[in-house]
Amino acid sequence: MHSIKYQKNMRIFSTILLALAMTGAAVASEPFNGLLLDLDGKPVKGAKVYVHNPKQYAKTDKKGQFGLTDVKPTETIHVVVKKQVYDIAVNGSKGMRITIGEVTAKGIEDQELVNAGMGYVKKREYLGPRSGVTGEQLVATGQSDLIQAMRGLIPGVQVVETDDGLNVNVRNSSSFNGGTAPLWVVDGTESTTPPSLTVQEVEKVDVIKDGAGYGTRGANGVIIVTLKGR
Repeated sequence: MHSIKYQKNMRIFSTILLALAMTGAAVASEPFNGLLLDLDGKPVKGAKVYVHNPKQYAKTDKKGQFGLTDVKPTETIHVVVKKQVYDIAVNGSKGMRITIGEVTAKGIEDQELVNAGMGYVKKREYLGPRSGVTGEQLVATGQSDLIQAMRGLIPGVQVVETDDGLNVNVRNSSSFNGGTAPLWVVDGTESTTPPSLTVQEVEKVDVIKDGAGYGTRGANGVIIVTLKGR
Protein backbone atom coordinates (compact mmCIF):
# COMPACT_ATOMS: atom_id res chain seq x y z
CA MET A 1 0.00 0.00 0.00
CA HIS A 2 2.77 2.38 0.97
CA SER A 3 4.64 1.41 -2.21
CA ILE A 4 1.63 2.29 -4.40
CA LYS A 5 1.20 5.62 -2.61
CA TYR A 6 4.94 6.36 -3.02
CA GLN A 7 4.83 5.60 -6.74
CA LYS A 8 1.76 7.83 -7.16
CA ASN A 9 3.46 10.71 -5.32
CA MET A 10 6.58 10.30 -7.44
CA ARG A 11 4.50 10.48 -10.63
CA ILE A 12 2.87 13.69 -9.39
CA PHE A 13 6.27 15.13 -8.42
CA SER A 14 7.72 14.26 -11.84
CA THR A 15 4.75 15.91 -13.56
CA ILE A 16 5.29 19.09 -11.54
CA LEU A 17 8.99 19.14 -12.40
CA LEU A 18 8.20 18.71 -16.10
CA ALA A 19 5.66 21.55 -15.97
CA LEU A 20 8.18 23.83 -14.28
CA ALA A 21 10.81 22.98 -16.87
CA MET A 22 8.39 23.74 -19.68
CA THR A 23 7.44 27.04 -18.05
CA GLY A 24 11.09 27.99 -17.71
CA ALA A 25 11.66 27.20 -21.37
CA ALA A 26 8.71 29.39 -22.34
CA VAL A 27 9.91 32.30 -20.24
CA ALA A 28 13.39 32.32 -21.67
CA SER A 29 13.85 34.52 -24.72
CA GLU A 30 16.77 33.43 -26.87
CA PRO A 31 18.77 36.08 -28.72
CA PHE A 32 19.72 35.47 -32.33
CA ASN A 33 22.64 37.70 -33.26
CA GLY A 34 23.69 38.34 -36.83
CA LEU A 35 26.34 40.12 -38.85
CA LEU A 36 25.73 41.19 -42.45
CA LEU A 37 28.72 41.66 -44.78
CA ASP A 38 29.30 42.19 -48.49
CA LEU A 39 31.69 40.14 -50.63
CA ASP A 40 34.59 42.39 -49.62
CA GLY A 41 33.91 41.72 -45.95
CA LYS A 42 32.55 45.22 -45.34
CA PRO A 43 29.49 45.72 -43.09
CA VAL A 44 26.15 46.35 -44.77
CA LYS A 45 24.19 48.91 -42.76
CA GLY A 46 20.51 49.83 -42.92
CA ALA A 47 19.36 46.42 -44.21
CA LYS A 48 16.01 45.09 -43.03
CA VAL A 49 16.07 41.61 -41.46
CA TYR A 50 12.99 39.60 -40.48
CA VAL A 51 11.69 36.06 -40.11
CA HIS A 52 7.88 36.05 -40.42
CA ASN A 53 6.40 39.52 -40.64
CA PRO A 54 8.17 42.19 -42.71
CA LYS A 55 6.59 44.77 -40.40
CA GLN A 56 8.43 43.26 -37.43
CA TYR A 57 12.05 43.56 -38.42
CA ALA A 58 15.53 44.42 -37.23
CA LYS A 59 17.84 46.82 -39.03
CA THR A 60 21.57 46.35 -39.36
CA ASP A 61 23.61 49.06 -37.65
CA LYS A 62 26.76 50.74 -39.00
CA LYS A 63 28.77 47.64 -38.10
CA GLY A 64 26.36 45.38 -40.00
CA GLN A 65 25.06 43.92 -36.74
CA PHE A 66 21.44 42.96 -36.10
CA GLY A 67 19.49 41.16 -33.41
CA LEU A 68 16.41 38.93 -33.51
CA THR A 69 14.83 36.80 -30.78
CA ASP A 70 13.53 33.24 -30.57
CA VAL A 71 14.45 32.16 -34.10
CA LYS A 72 13.62 28.48 -34.60
CA PRO A 73 16.20 26.07 -36.14
CA THR A 74 14.00 25.32 -39.17
CA GLU A 75 13.07 28.91 -40.03
CA THR A 76 14.35 31.19 -42.77
CA ILE A 77 15.80 34.67 -42.33
CA HIS A 78 14.91 37.27 -44.94
CA VAL A 79 17.32 40.14 -45.62
CA VAL A 80 16.23 43.14 -47.68
CA VAL A 81 18.93 45.35 -49.22
CA LYS A 82 17.82 48.01 -51.73
CA LYS A 83 14.66 46.02 -52.61
CA GLN A 84 16.73 42.86 -53.18
CA VAL A 85 15.49 40.06 -50.90
CA TYR A 86 17.85 37.31 -49.74
CA ASP A 87 16.55 34.14 -48.07
CA ILE A 88 18.93 32.37 -45.70
CA ALA A 89 17.98 29.08 -44.02
CA VAL A 90 18.81 29.04 -40.30
CA ASN A 91 19.69 25.31 -40.37
CA GLY A 92 19.89 25.09 -36.60
CA SER A 93 22.21 28.08 -36.17
CA LYS A 94 21.93 30.22 -33.03
CA GLY A 95 23.83 33.17 -34.44
CA MET A 96 24.86 33.82 -38.01
CA ARG A 97 27.42 35.66 -40.14
CA ILE A 98 25.79 36.40 -43.50
CA THR A 99 27.64 37.39 -46.67
CA ILE A 100 25.63 38.78 -49.58
CA GLY A 101 26.50 39.11 -53.25
CA GLU A 102 24.51 40.60 -56.09
CA VAL A 103 21.86 37.86 -56.08
CA THR A 104 22.94 35.25 -53.55
CA ALA A 105 23.67 35.08 -49.84
CA LYS A 106 25.46 32.61 -47.60
CA GLY A 107 25.10 32.26 -43.85
CA ILE A 108 27.29 30.36 -41.41
CA GLU A 109 26.97 29.96 -37.66
CA ASP A 110 29.35 32.18 -35.69
CA GLN A 111 30.00 31.10 -32.11
CA GLU A 112 31.20 34.58 -31.10
CA LEU A 113 27.81 35.99 -32.07
CA VAL A 114 26.07 33.23 -30.10
CA ASN A 115 28.14 33.97 -27.00
CA ALA A 116 27.49 37.74 -27.21
CA GLY A 117 23.91 37.31 -25.94
CA MET A 118 21.32 40.08 -25.67
CA GLY A 119 23.94 42.80 -25.26
CA TYR A 120 25.19 42.39 -28.84
CA VAL A 121 22.98 45.17 -30.24
CA LYS A 122 20.93 47.96 -28.65
CA LYS A 123 17.86 47.35 -30.82
CA ARG A 124 16.24 44.11 -31.87
CA GLU A 125 13.03 43.63 -33.84
CA TYR A 126 10.85 46.64 -34.49
CA LEU A 127 7.70 45.60 -32.72
CA GLY A 128 5.03 47.54 -34.57
CA PRO A 129 3.14 50.71 -33.63
CA ARG A 130 4.45 52.64 -30.68
CA SER A 131 3.75 55.92 -28.94
CA GLY A 132 6.28 58.23 -27.37
CA VAL A 133 7.59 61.68 -26.62
CA THR A 134 10.76 63.65 -27.19
CA GLY A 135 13.09 65.00 -24.56
CA GLU A 136 11.90 68.53 -25.39
CA GLN A 137 8.30 67.54 -24.60
CA LEU A 138 9.39 66.06 -21.29
CA VAL A 139 11.31 69.23 -20.34
CA ALA A 140 8.28 71.35 -21.25
CA THR A 141 6.26 69.71 -18.46
CA GLY A 142 8.33 71.59 -15.90
CA GLN A 143 9.18 68.35 -14.08
CA SER A 144 12.79 67.32 -13.60
CA ASP A 145 12.15 63.63 -12.84
CA LEU A 146 11.52 61.45 -15.90
CA ILE A 147 8.71 59.40 -14.33
CA GLN A 148 6.91 62.50 -13.05
CA ALA A 149 7.18 64.10 -16.48
CA MET A 150 5.64 61.04 -18.15
CA ARG A 151 2.43 61.40 -16.11
CA GLY A 152 -0.42 62.10 -18.52
CA LEU A 153 1.97 62.82 -21.38
CA ILE A 154 2.18 59.47 -23.18
CA PRO A 155 -1.08 57.82 -24.36
CA GLY A 156 -1.62 54.41 -22.81
CA VAL A 157 0.76 54.98 -19.89
CA GLN A 158 -0.27 55.41 -16.26
CA VAL A 159 1.99 56.72 -13.51
CA VAL A 160 0.76 55.54 -10.12
CA GLU A 161 1.95 56.22 -6.60
CA THR A 162 2.67 53.23 -4.36
CA ASP A 163 4.36 52.67 -1.00
CA ASP A 164 7.56 52.01 -2.95
CA GLY A 165 7.35 55.27 -4.90
CA LEU A 166 6.18 55.95 -8.43
CA ASN A 167 5.43 53.03 -10.72
CA VAL A 168 4.53 53.00 -14.39
CA ASN A 169 1.90 50.77 -16.01
CA VAL A 170 1.15 50.39 -19.67
CA ARG A 171 -2.67 50.28 -19.78
CA ASN A 172 -4.42 47.01 -20.61
CA SER A 173 -1.22 45.11 -19.84
CA SER A 174 -1.40 41.67 -18.31
CA SER A 175 0.96 38.85 -17.48
CA PHE A 176 0.78 35.13 -16.77
CA ASN A 177 2.23 35.78 -13.32
CA GLY A 178 -0.17 38.59 -12.50
CA GLY A 179 2.49 41.31 -12.58
CA THR A 180 1.98 44.66 -14.26
CA ALA A 181 5.51 46.07 -14.42
CA PRO A 182 6.63 46.87 -17.97
CA LEU A 183 10.09 46.10 -19.27
CA TRP A 184 12.36 49.16 -19.30
CA VAL A 185 15.10 49.32 -21.93
CA VAL A 186 17.48 52.21 -21.27
CA ASP A 187 20.03 52.49 -24.08
CA GLY A 188 19.87 48.72 -24.55
CA THR A 189 19.98 47.78 -20.85
CA GLU A 190 16.88 45.91 -19.68
CA SER A 191 15.23 46.18 -16.27
CA THR A 192 11.80 45.87 -14.66
CA THR A 193 12.66 48.70 -12.26
CA PRO A 194 11.87 52.29 -13.35
CA PRO A 195 15.10 54.19 -13.99
CA SER A 196 16.18 57.18 -11.93
CA LEU A 197 16.73 59.79 -14.64
CA THR A 198 16.18 63.49 -15.18
CA VAL A 199 14.40 64.76 -18.27
CA GLN A 200 17.58 66.58 -19.29
CA GLU A 201 19.30 63.21 -19.81
CA VAL A 202 16.63 61.84 -22.16
CA GLU A 203 16.47 62.19 -25.93
CA LYS A 204 13.17 60.31 -26.34
CA VAL A 205 10.85 57.74 -24.78
CA ASP A 206 8.99 55.12 -26.85
CA VAL A 207 6.26 52.83 -25.53
CA ILE A 208 5.39 49.50 -27.13
CA LYS A 209 2.21 47.83 -25.86
CA ASP A 210 2.90 44.55 -27.63
CA GLY A 211 6.39 43.54 -26.53
CA ALA A 212 6.26 40.07 -28.09
CA GLY A 213 9.75 40.45 -29.52
CA TYR A 214 11.08 40.57 -25.95
CA GLY A 215 9.44 37.27 -25.01
CA THR A 216 7.50 37.10 -21.75
CA ARG A 217 9.67 39.93 -20.40
CA GLY A 218 7.68 42.29 -22.61
CA ALA A 219 4.24 40.87 -21.73
CA ASN A 220 3.34 44.06 -19.83
CA GLY A 221 4.66 46.38 -22.51
CA VAL A 222 8.09 47.85 -23.17
CA ILE A 223 9.29 51.38 -22.43
CA ILE A 224 12.38 52.28 -24.43
CA VAL A 225 14.43 55.23 -23.20
CA THR A 226 17.09 56.71 -25.47
CA LEU A 227 19.62 58.90 -23.70
CA LYS A 228 21.25 61.95 -25.20
CA GLY A 229 24.69 61.70 -26.74
CA ARG A 230 24.34 58.00 -27.61
